[in-house]
Amino acid sequence: MSRPTITATPFRTDGLAGALASWLPGARWFAGKGREPRRIEIVRAASFADDLDRGGPRGMLAIVVVQYADGADQYLVPLGFRRELPSGLAHARIGALPGAGLVVYDATADEELNLALLRLIATDQVRHDVRYGIEPRGEHALVVRRRMQSRPVGVEQSNTSIIFGERYVLKLFRRLISGENPDVELHRALNRTGNPHIAPLLGAIETEHAGAPVTLGALHSFAADAVDGWRLALDDVAAELAGTAPDRTFTEDCHRLGGAVAAVHADLATVLGSRRMSAVDLRRLRDVLHARLEATVQVQPALAPLRDRVHAAYDAVTGEPPGLPVHRVHGDLHLGQVLRTPARWLLLDFEGEPSAELAERLAPHPPLRDVAGMLRSFDYAAAYQLHTGQHRDPAEARRRAARWTARVRGEFLRGYAAVAGADPRAWPRLLTAYELDKAIYEVGYETRNRPEWTQVPLRAVRALAGADGADAGEER
Repeated sequence: MSRPTITATPFRTDGLAGALASWLPGARWFAGKGREPRRIEIVRAASFADDLDRGGPRGMLAIVVVQYADGADQYLVPLGFRRELPSGLAHARIGALPGAGLVVYDATADEELNLALLRLIATDQVRHDVRYGIEPRGEHALVVRRRMQSRPVGVEQSNTSIIFGERYVLKLFRRLISGENPDVELHRALNRTGNPHIAPLLGAIETEHAGAPVTLGALHSFAADAVDGWRLALDDVAAELAGTAPDRTFTEDCHRLGGAVAAVHADLATVLGSRRMSAVDLRRLRDVLHARLEATVQVQPALAPLRDRVHAAYDAVTGEPPGLPVHRVHGDLHLGQVLRTPARWLLLDFEGEPSAELAERLAPHPPLRDVAGMLRSFDYAAAYQLHTGQHRDPAEARRRAARWTARVRGEFLRGYAAVAGADPRAWPRLLTAYELDKAIYEVGYETRNRPEWTQVPLRAVRALAGADGADAGEER
């Protein structure tokens, strides 16, 4: 089935681009912070609700292109329009359109417009060349109540998620990519297997732009009684540092988490195919890792003294025996991407690394890439508590953090091996290289966004590269 094209908005929007130019840089999901936009243009727009004549809102999905001297980004911006903005929506105001006599605001703050999007998905509609489609698993699971409440999730940055009645969650992809979003693609694949470690995909919002499919949103079941892995890890580290008797529950949970990740990997390989890594693949991976290091050294020169050791660790990858399975993986796995429910672990957000090109996200990888991401996240949870807490005996705190990190990493790996039938530690050089690559990425991220945190992943790079005796508990 060919996907449709978004049509132009049917009413004048003079001044809207200027209002967006002032508002966009302050949005949490805006990826161009620190860059000077040369032009902001609304290239596509589609109305999805219109109650202006009765004093209500009009809703519009807009694709906005932000152009820079060295490229451009395109974003999904759901917009609301009202003749008068209620006081409860004042915080969402973007600007005024005097020519149309309207106030424009962020539509995700408006429960009425959020519910309109949910109804369109539930009824499998096509409106103004945008398909609000229901998935096979959503036909019986999706029930929209008349006064179902909605609330945005406040902690997200790269996307915007809206929770409906503690039953469903609609994720709107803010920075758009050409092609089917990997998050929707992989959830569709895992839906077919009935994998218990995902929140089932119930629906999606899709269109076509510039001749290519574009995914605007995805609707999932919401696990109301779940806790994210990052919060659980922080609480457990805090208890360890305080000298509280260790809670073996979280340690056991890490074992089960390893099994959940392995089960998802197995189903992805079954549905989307798998192959074996060759010696040529290992050399190509080595070259990619080298290039990423050099690019990050330009961002953070403090990496330069470690360059030779890291390059040597990457060169060692070619000494691994060929034959490791390669298939589609999560691509950006960490403790913030997993939820623990009373019954099981759930993996979320299969988009892949947000800064990566689509081709990189769609490429098959060894499952060790996801394993390394989770190992780094355990280390960072310990580092976070060391970095932010007040410790009477810092040396003892570091020892306890290192003990915690070793314990939970070990249980995760044992749990993974029990389900996968192979221990990730059987490929030590490749696993270390992937952990180093993740730590290098963290150095670049922290340098750009939280410079005061840069020393945390830098210590991890030193430890992984064998450059000093830094405690493992100071890493992510």
